[in-house]
Amino acid sequence: MLSQLWRIAAPCLACGLLFAARASAHDPFEITTDAHLDAGGLNVHTTLSLDSAVRLCLPKAAPARRLVRSDFEGFRRELERCARDYYAVTSGGQSLSVRSLSLSLSPEDDLEVRAVHDRPVHGPLTFDALRLKELPEAGGIVLTVTGQRSFLGQKLLRRGDARLELPITPEGEAIGAPSWPPSSSPSASPAASSTPLPAAVPRAAEHWQGWPFLLALFVSVAAFAALRRRR
Repeated sequence: MLSQLWRIAAPCLACGLLFAARASAHDPFEITTDAHLDAGGLNVHTTLSLDSAVRLCLPKAAPARRLVRSDFEGFRRELERCARDYYAVTSGGQSLSVRSLSLSLSPEDDLEVRAVHDRPVHGPLTFDALRLKELPEAGGIVLTVTGQRSFLGQKLLRRGDARLELPITPEGEAIGAPSWPPSSSPSASPAASSTPLPAAVPRAAEHWQGWPFLLALFVSVAAFAALRRRR
């Protein structure tokens, strides 16, 4: 019974381990940015490896070796300066100032950059990745932009195509997005309606990492195998 169960569970367990390992840290020059527009402003969260950040922002000062966590403080000031103009963000042709900026390291030693810009009120909303010229041809940034109740757009930015331009309403939503609250859905809740599917899927995936997910997967496989044996 145990050997049969292990033969069934092992492939699933291996897949879970691979998924968790790939989701835990960013590969070199693999950069993701999530920009979310709410009532307070435009929140731009960028995640990339510390090594990539230093080589993008300080190509001449970056050491030949791979950077590690202990190198972060030595480059913090230069990275903060670079992060302020990493993106040129405009609304209706007007630059959106950075109101606040924070840098930190994740447990996987990825650099987490969080910037809050003034709230855009005119379209188009544009992002220009000014530092992409320092990336190799294979590198890029996956930029995803959401409003409070609509998905605005997503694009893979590369050296030769580093701009994303999106039409938005004065409320900061996609053109044609329904207004809130809905006129004929009293039972609908903001939580159920405000998160679009393209944004909800990555957020859910963030919780499917590590041993809790693998343990749940193993228990599910074990229960399925036991049920089949009874039949």
